[in-house]
Amino acid sequence: MPLPLKPGYHFHFDRTLRPAYYEMSAAEAYTDFYGISFMVSGDRLIYSPDFTAIAKAGDIVFIPKGVYRRTTYISHAPYERVLLKFTDSMIEDLLEITGQKTYDELCRRHVISLSEETAKNIYAILLEMEREWANYNEYSELLLKGLLHRLIIACIREEDSVLANHMHTKNKQTYLLDAIQHIKTHLRENPSLEQTARAIHISPSYLSKVFVNHLHTPYSAFVLNEKIICAQKLLVETDLSMTEIATESGFTGNAYFSDCFKRIAGVSPLKFRKNARC
Repeated sequence: MPLPLKPGYHFHFDRTLRPAYYEMSAAEAYTDFYGISFMVSGDRLIYSPDFTAIAKAGDIVFIPKGVYRRTTYISHAPYERVLLKFTDSMIEDLLEITGQKTYDELCRRHVISLSEETAKNIYAILLEMEREWANYNEYSELLLKGLLHRLIIACIREEDSVLANHMHTKNKQTYLLDAIQHIKTHLRENPSLEQTARAIHISPSYLSKVFVNHLHTPYSAFVLNEKIICAQKLLVETDLSMTEIATESGFTGNAYFSDCFKRIAGVSPLKFRKNARC
């Protein structure tokens, strides 16, 4: 969970480098503050109650207040991201000019794929923020506010061209997100490649290529990983039996469930539950 802003602060800067296969153990809660996340390297799958999206190096994510989100790995590479958290007071002057609707639209886009030039510009602004944050004093919040405004304005100026590019190249990503949503919704039914492809109106062979090309993992491996994530959540948050958890997670039997879980998680389901509740 992200820490709330320090008392008296209206801004927070955080740069994080994560190893391969890092997965958030719980959702982040953005209560009374906004967030902006910039992907320096790697790629992530972002889960939220209202959407699922993929962020890769050079992408920026605008996070509204009042949401829960978590991310997981989709490739074998480590990833690095910069996360900004800030209150209304840091952008209220800007919103008087741009309007709240303009900022809300950035948030509704979930993930914005920036042009190479804009991504470099954004990263340069973030480096200035990082230097100012490292030497924080009584003038820093004013300076950080100005840098934050520059960053947001750069994204607003990019919006029209980003939207046009998104509409031109959206097909494969749209199919991928539709497939992921179908898998998550029907996980208990153990959806096959053919069933998912039929549900989103493409061929199984094309869907298979979409998963390999975009996530660098076969469809079957992605579904199995989703099952294990579901099982882990049920093991920690419920008192369901192993048989019930296996069924809810889409496994056909206890033995197969236990073998798969141990192979991926490194411990048996019972041991995982015990460790989580210690």
